[in-house]
Amino acid sequence: MGAREPDPAAELAALRALIREAHEATKDLRGAIREARQVAADAARDTRAAAFDAGQAELSRWAEHVQAQMDQAAADLNRGVDEARAHIVNALTPVELEVDEATQQLKVRFAGNRFDAGPVEAGPNGR
Repeated sequence: MGAREPDPAAELAALRALIREAHEATKDLRGAIREARQVAADAARDTRAAAFDAGQAELSRWAEHVQAQMDQAAADLNRGVDEARAHIVNALTPVELEVDEATQQLKVRFAGNRFDAGPVEAGPNGR
């Protein structure tokens, strides 16, 4: 018995079947690559959205903190202004008015004697 001769038609059919299988495998691989790219794009989009949301939440928390600090500072300032206003009004409230008939000068005594008895200068040079 001798060696069998190759059947060209059978070999051609086997090669065509291999080519079809390779073509199907290539299509499946392309689909898998396309799906992987889509998953990566979706993950990147979701990550960007999550980072943006986290940043917005942190900025909101910080803005609330700053607003609370500003509100407290404004309340402290208003309290200080009210105290200063009350002090000035009290200090400038005349307690006694006296007219010196001889010199025709008006003497004013303020509450708490908070001012000097000497003349008032308009500025550093007396002008």
